[in-house]
Amino acid sequence: MKNPMKNPEPLIQIFCKAPVLGKVKTRLIQKLGRRGALDLYLQMFERLIAELSASGFNTELWISPDKDHAFFEPYAFARFQQAGPDLGGRMSTALRDGLTRHESVILVGTDLPLIDRSYIEQAVGALQTHDVVLGPAEDGGYGLVGVKAETPDMFSDIDWGTESVLSQTCARLNRDGLDFGLLPLIWDVDRPDDLPRYQAWLEGRGESMVGQ
Repeated sequence: MKNPMKNPEPLIQIFCKAPVLGKVKTRLIQKLGRRGALDLYLQMFERLIAELSASGFNTELWISPDKDHAFFEPYAFARFQQAGPDLGGRMSTALRDGLTRHESVILVGTDLPLIDRSYIEQAVGALQTHDVVLGPAEDGGYGLVGVKAETPDMFSDIDWGTESVLSQTCARLNRDGLDFGLLPLIWDVDRPDDLPRYQAWLEGRGESMVGQ
């Protein structure tokens, strides 16, 4: 039964960082420099914002470490502070908060070019028939997680930052008897080896990487 106190429309939560020089896309600093890494982060963030702004989805920002950073002031989205001992704790806090207000919540990262309006619409559709939906990434993690019920153990004792994140999460969901669906495979831009692929993807869209 639907909860009349909750918004039936899905809520999209963007997990992001305040754009502080030297603190974002740190694995790319050796290749791009601190300014180049920051510019790349901003390019990907603004692309995702543009996709969601055009979609009409209910959207909010979950920011680390400072939700009041001046950069975010022009954006007409509610801002929340990420809170938790690790990535799993921070995601759990955000999703739990969202589920107090919406029937379903979809959390996405900012550094996955293939997460666009269409991909999020696929996630919304998958949540009609699944408890949980994941957007698996090539590095063994995932860049999207959607839920329509609280799953308290979903993110506990996961080896974050390793290639086992997705498999461990799926094993946890199976153990708890939760019906989950996997979306098409996506990739992120996190290491120097990812840059040529990202540049080629941009060129295919008639765009160019910042600083090029």
